[in-house]
Amino acid sequence: MTRKHTILIVDDARHNRTALREILNDNYIVLEAENGQNALAVLEEKYQAVTVIILDLIMPDMSGLELLEIFHKDVRYQNIPVIAMLRGINDEIECKCLEYGAWDFMRKPYDPMIVRFRVKNVIERSQMRVDDELKYRAEYDVLTGILNKSKFFYNTRNMLNIFGTEDFVFIRIDIEKFQLINSFFGMDEGDNLLKYMADYLQNVEKEYRYITYGRIEADIFAVCFSYENEKEITDFVKKFTNQMEKYPLDFDITPFFGIYLVKNRDLSINEMYDKANLASKNCKGNYIQNYFFYTKEMSEEIIKEQRIINNMKNALKNEEFVLYLQPKYELQRNSIAGAEVLVRWITADGRMISPGEFIPVFERNGFILKLDQYVWEKTCQLLAGWRDEGRKIFPVSVNISRVSLYNPKIVDVICGLTEKYNIPPEWLQLELTESAYTGNPKAIKEMMEQLQKKGFSILMDDFGSGYSSLNVLKDIAVDVLKIDMKFLDGSGDDGRSENILASVVRMAKWLNMPVVAEGAERKEQVSFLHSIGCEYVQGFYFARPMPVKKYEKLLYEQPYFEDDETRRTSNDTNAIWTANMQMEMIFSNMMQAAAIYEYSDGNIEVVRVNDAYFDMFGYHDTDRVHKEIEGSIDHVDRERFMDTFAQVVENQSTAECEVKRFLESGREIWIKLRLKYINRVGERHIIFGCIDDITVQREMDNELAKYRLALMEEEVNEKIMLVVDDMEINRASLESIFETDYRILQAGDGEEALRILEEQNYKVDMILLDLMMPGMNGQTFMQERKNDPRILNIPVVIITADDTTEQQVLTMELGASDYIVKPFIPEIVTRRVQNVWDSTRRKKEVLQEHHK
Repeated sequence: MTRKHTILIVDDARHNRTALREILNDNYIVLEAENGQNALAVLEEKYQAVTVIILDLIMPDMSGLELLEIFHKDVRYQNIPVIAMLRGINDEIECKCLEYGAWDFMRKPYDPMIVRFRVKNVIERSQMRVDDELKYRAEYDVLTGILNKSKFFYNTRNMLNIFGTEDFVFIRIDIEKFQLINSFFGMDEGDNLLKYMADYLQNVEKEYRYITYGRIEADIFAVCFSYENEKEITDFVKKFTNQMEKYPLDFDITPFFGIYLVKNRDLSINEMYDKANLASKNCKGNYIQNYFFYTKEMSEEIIKEQRIINNMKNALKNEEFVLYLQPKYELQRNSIAGAEVLVRWITADGRMISPGEFIPVFERNGFILKLDQYVWEKTCQLLAGWRDEGRKIFPVSVNISRVSLYNPKIVDVICGLTEKYNIPPEWLQLELTESAYTGNPKAIKEMMEQLQKKGFSILMDDFGSGYSSLNVLKDIAVDVLKIDMKFLDGSGDDGRSENILASVVRMAKWLNMPVVAEGAERKEQVSFLHSIGCEYVQGFYFARPMPVKKYEKLLYEQPYFEDDETRRTSNDTNAIWTANMQMEMIFSNMMQAAAIYEYSDGNIEVVRVNDAYFDMFGYHDTDRVHKEIEGSIDHVDRERFMDTFAQVVENQSTAECEVKRFLESGREIWIKLRLKYINRVGERHIIFGCIDDITVQREMDNELAKYRLALMEEEVNEKIMLVVDDMEINRASLESIFETDYRILQAGDGEEALRILEEQNYKVDMILLDLMMPGMNGQTFMQERKNDPRILNIPVVIITADDTTEQQVLTMELGASDYIVKPFIPEIVTRRVQNVWDSTRRKKEVLQEHHK
C-alpha cells in the first residue's frame, strides 16, 4: 500500500481550509493551521511528516510572507515545498515568494483539477531532490567527495573491461600511524588530511589516460590507472609521497603503497584489492621503502588463511580452543583483582596457533561469532565451577568482537548464559574496543545500556588507540577504561604522551570511571602508573596469559605480587593535585575545545576552558569568556541552546545541539556542543562540554548541493527550446530569458513549428506555444501533437495573456504541462518552465528504472 503524503494547509479562513481539505482528502493526509503561530507549532511536532505546505499569504498577526521567511531560514523546513495562495496577480509579491523559497502558486477561487495538479507536481520535484541525495550518498564518500568503495570497484571493473588492450595497475594507499594524528591533533585534523589526499587525486586525474580512484574506509584509498612502463608507477608513488610531506602539520606523514600489476583481468576487483593489501603489509616497520609490488610469495598468506578456515569447525567441535587468563592487579595493594579471558588454539598434535593468525581470519569470515559464544560459555562454566568449589570469585572479562556487536540477539545470548549457569552478571565483565563503538555508535550504545541494566560492567578496551576523541567518554556509559601502554611508544622524550595519559586517568577518576592500564612490561611504567593514580594494571611485568590451572594456583595460593620497590612508590601524589592543577592536567593536552559549565536557575556560567577553546573562539582574556556565553549565540538558536543545558540537568545525562555563534571579530561560525552531566554542588550543576567547529561541514553541505545541481544541469550537453509565437518581440523576450540554458529555435506559427521539429528529427526538449496566432494556431498545433507520437512526449508550456481559472483548465485539457502569462516576468517564467523540465526529467528517470 502506497504511503499517503501529508499536506499542511495554513489559512485564517475556515471555508478556504475546508474547500482545500475536500479537494485533497481522498489522496492525502490533511493538517490545518489557522495562523502562522499555529503552523509553526504543528511543524515543530510533525515537520518530518509534512510533504507540502499550502500557504495563504494574507493573514492577520503573521502574514504568509513572514512565515515563508521563517521557513526559508530554518534548516528543518527548507526542503518542504511551499505552494503560495494568491488573490489576483501581483508580480512583486510573486517574486518575493520565489526569493523566500516558494515552489509554486495557486489562485483563488480554487479549481480542484489545478490544486491536485500543483500538489502532485511539487511532490514529484521534491522526491527528485531526495533521490538525487540518496544516489550521491550511495556512490560518493561524504567526507572527501570522491567515489566510495562500492562505486570505485564498479567503475574500475567497467574500465578494465572496456580498455582490454591497456596495462593497468591497482594501488592501495594508507597513512602510517594515522590513528596518532586523530589522538594528538583531533579528528578534525585527521579529516582534513583525508580531504587533502582526495584533493590531490582529483588534481592529478588529468595526467592519466584512464584512471579511477576512491576512498575505501578510514585512511585507506585506492587508485587504478593505465601505464606504459613501471617508472610511471614509481613516479606516482614519489609525487604522492612528496605531496604528503607538504601537508602543514608537525607530524611525519608517510603514505604506504601496496601495488598490484593487473595481469589477470578475470580476478574480481576485491581480489585485486586483497593482493594490493598484501603488498602494503610489507611496508609496516620498513623505514627504507614505503611501497611494495605484489608477488606470488605473498599469496602464501592466503594459503595459510585457507588452512585456518579448513580446520576451524573441527577445532571448535574438538575443543581445541583453550581459555587462557591474564591477571589484572590492583596497584594499591599489589594483589590480583580479576583477569581477562583470552583464547589460544592448541591443535591435536600440541601445536599452538597464535591469536594474531586466526582471530583476523575469523573476523573476516564471521566465524568469530561462534568462537565468541564458545569462549563466553566456557568462561561461565569456569565461574560456576569456582563457585561450586566454594572459592572466592574475582570478576573476569571476556571480549566482544566487532562482528558480535552487530548480532541483534547478543543481549539475549549473554544473559542466557549467565542464567544457564546461575552466575551473577557482575562476575562476567564485557570488553569491547573503542574502534568497534565508533563503527555503529547508536546501536552499540543501546546494546550496552541493556546489558548494564542487567548488571553487567562494560570495559572499553584500547581507549585512545583508535579513531577517537574524548567525546567517547561522554557519549557512552562505560564502566571501566582500558588504556594500552603502547600509547607511550615512540613518543620521544618530551613527555607529551605521558601528560595525555595522566590527563585521561584524572578525568576518568573525576567521572568515577576506573582505569586499567594494559601492556605494562617495565618497572618504570608501573611506577609511572602509580604516580598518576591508575588503579589497575595488566601486563607481562606482573604476569603473562596463562592456562586456567596456573591462574588458579597463582590466585588462590600466591594472591600478592611482591615488589617492594614498586610498593614503596608513593601513591599519595593525589595530594599535589589541587583543583586547579587537576583541571590543568585534564585540559592542557586536549586537542578538542572543551569547557566546564555551572548551571543554576536557568543561568549558565563558564568556570573553566582549555587552550583549544581560546584558539577556536579567538579570546585572549578569561574574563571575556565568562561574560560571553549567551550573548554570543545567535538569537534564533539561543532558546535551543538554553534548553539543551536544562535537558542535561533534568535528566542528569547527555545532550547535544548545533547553534550559530558569533566571534569577537564579527564572523559567524557553526558549532556542535556535546554536554554531559557531571555532578551537583549545592544548588549548582556541573556540566562538561566538548565543542566542534562544524562551519566547514555546513559550508561543504551547501557546496555539495550546488555541485549536485550543476551536475544535474550538465547531464544534457545542450537543451533545445522551440518558441512558437507570431509576435517577434515575444520570441525575442523569451530568448533573452532562456538563452543561457537552452539553444533557442523560433517559429511564427504552428506549421512552421512542425517543419522545424521535423528538421531537428524531433529532438527538442521544450516548446513554448502561443495559442492565438494566424495560420495554424496553438490549439490546432496541440491537436496535431496528440496524434503524433514523435511530438507527444515533448513538454509544452502555453503562452497566454489570460491568467483565469478557465485558462488553467484549458491548458490541462490541451495536454500542456503549464502556462506562462504575458507580459513576461523573468523570475516567474523561469520558475514555471524549470518546474516542467524537472517533472519531465523525473518521469523519464522513473521509466528508465522501470525498464532496467
